[in-house]
Amino acid sequence: MAVFEENDAEFRSVDESKIDTVEIQKFSDVLEGRGVDGKKSLGVVFRYPDMEVAFVNAIGRKILNPHQGRSLAAERFVLRDIVSVQDKNRFDSGIFTMLKVTGQWEGKLTFRDLWGGDLPLAIRFWNEAIEGEKKEKFLFCHGEPIPCSSFETLRGWKDRELLLGLLAHSKDAIYFKDKESRFLRASSSLIQRFGLTHPHEVIGKTDFHFFGVSHASEAYEDEKRIIETGEMIIDKEERENWDNEEVTWASTTKLPLRGVDGEIIGTFGISKDITKKKEEEEVRKELEVRLHLAQRLEAIGSLAAGVAHEINSPTQFVADNVRFLGDAYRDIEKVLSAAKALLEKAKGIESLGTECGQLESAVDEVDLDFLQEEIPESIKQSADGLKQIAKIVSSMKEFSYPSSPEKCKTDLNHAIENTLNVARNEWKGVAELDLDLDPELPEVACLVDEINQVLLNLIINATHAIAATETRQGSIGVRTFSLGGNVCIEISDTGVGMSEDVKSRIYEPFFTTKEVGKGTGQGLAMVRNIILKSHRGEIDCESELGKGTRFCVTLPIEAPEEDEAVSAENS
Repeated sequence: MAVFEENDAEFRSVDESKIDTVEIQKFSDVLEGRGVDGKKSLGVVFRYPDMEVAFVNAIGRKILNPHQGRSLAAERFVLRDIVSVQDKNRFDSGIFTMLKVTGQWEGKLTFRDLWGGDLPLAIRFWNEAIEGEKKEKFLFCHGEPIPCSSFETLRGWKDRELLLGLLAHSKDAIYFKDKESRFLRASSSLIQRFGLTHPHEVIGKTDFHFFGVSHASEAYEDEKRIIETGEMIIDKEERENWDNEEVTWASTTKLPLRGVDGEIIGTFGISKDITKKKEEEEVRKELEVRLHLAQRLEAIGSLAAGVAHEINSPTQFVADNVRFLGDAYRDIEKVLSAAKALLEKAKGIESLGTECGQLESAVDEVDLDFLQEEIPESIKQSADGLKQIAKIVSSMKEFSYPSSPEKCKTDLNHAIENTLNVARNEWKGVAELDLDLDPELPEVACLVDEINQVLLNLIINATHAIAATETRQGSIGVRTFSLGGNVCIEISDTGVGMSEDVKSRIYEPFFTTKEVGKGTGQGLAMVRNIILKSHRGEIDCESELGKGTRFCVTLPIEAPEEDEAVSAENS
């Protein structure tokens, strides 16, 4: 690693075979021979030509090692990494040049510990060769604190040790930021969460370097408000979306960071990871949703079955009567035709003139030709209407009938048609229906009442999305097709669509954008739970604000083996 590279060095594990006990003893002897007390004075040895650390004495480990208690031999850094930012240019252009020419230098130089803290020191560098298997040259460094005689008596030393101990060992994330929300310090737990190696690497960065835009923006606004008002934030539950699309949760407390004069110079905070707690809450909510679904399905089933029965009985009577009327009228039609023919012949008989005139007047008065044309059509329309009622009643009975607790082969096209019939009153006023059902679609092993509920929710959501547009008119597309060992159901609409922020939350229990009374926020959470957990399937959503939404449900044709094993145990 070149000494004059502009970027900060990456820290990696040192090959510990390079540092044996004999070599360590020699380093200690040289430093002590030059008056460096390992318990009071900083002593560091660097290996030529890269200036990589070869040895650090006891006080050096306390100053430079961010992982307190670990041997610094496990850390890899070069000389330039511990020179403070303010002295880097002076070191590169003057001090290091002199070291290369004369092999020694002495003066004031500010070092930076690996937490990012600055330490003004009186420094002495010198070159010295060490005899071993071969003669090797090293750069030795001796440092004393300014203006004190020892690090222990340096002002704020004890406070520094307390702070670093807290940052090193706290399981919660602790951080300090300036007025621009740039990190000044952060705990080891947060450094590791950020994927960094050492605490100083976070200095100068912001949340936007690590989190997604939505969380980073919210955090920035919170910190800006704290700086402007001085008001703290206590135990705020934050949804943290990361650049890698992972989502975690934290309970965060943030306060104003004040200088010695009381002026606000930034913020500091502590965040506790509550992801596990939130996951447990999600599980509990999902169980509540499932219980609610089961109760609702049971209630709907009982109600629908009762209503279907009540409708079905009188409908059958009416249908039978309409069929009778149709048959009877066809017979009457024969009589009427014969009577009209007889009337035409009787007109020529003078003795029947009066009677023929009266009959002809009656025929004209009731417009018999019109009745003969319209009565059959009316009977036909009544019969068609009764067939539609019977179809809806049948769909209601199938939709509400509780399925087997075990998955059974189901015709999804038929399930879709039943659901559309049941939901007809919802969509018929706002949407044109575009059906593209694969006639060769294989039957799928599923819990049909749960799949019915999925279809009903998606169709009603599509209807509401169209109703929310300015025209309140649109189309709903329903398509089925097979794909490998799966069957896919696509339900699309030309409704209002969703923003990315809303789309990212649609499966959260109790999240809804609908007005009060129109949505509970449980529908899509329940849909996702049924598809992913009950059927080991997938659900995908595509949406564009102002254009519409498409849901694609993918179900395995055969029940997964683990489901079959569970069914066998239950039976």
